[in-house]
Amino acid sequence: MAEDAAILNEAHLDRQTMHNEALKVEILALFVTEADRLFNQVKEATTASARGERVHALKGLARNIGAERLALVAALTEERLKAGGCDLAPLEAAVQEVVRYLART
Repeated sequence: MAEDAAILNEAHLDRQTMHNEALKVEILALFVTEADRLFNQVKEATTASARGERVHALKGLARNIGAERLALVAALTEERLKAGGCDLAPLEAAVQEVVRYLART
């Protein structure tokens, strides 16, 4: 499921940034910083509720820029957390995948 989604939906990002390249660069730089911060908060959360809130925020952040695969993995992680917990490795891998992708572009 998530493997079929785009790492980054460029058309969505272009619409979100009104085809403004400078804005796109700024938004993506902010995304990288915020995604890292949110994932660290997910790992450090001491309650299931706090962890779920941070995963939800990460999902929204991903959707805002069109990081479709990350958004799907975050949604799946959110569901698994509600069911009693889960391994965070797939979420971490998805965050890193987007960051690596952005570093190459």
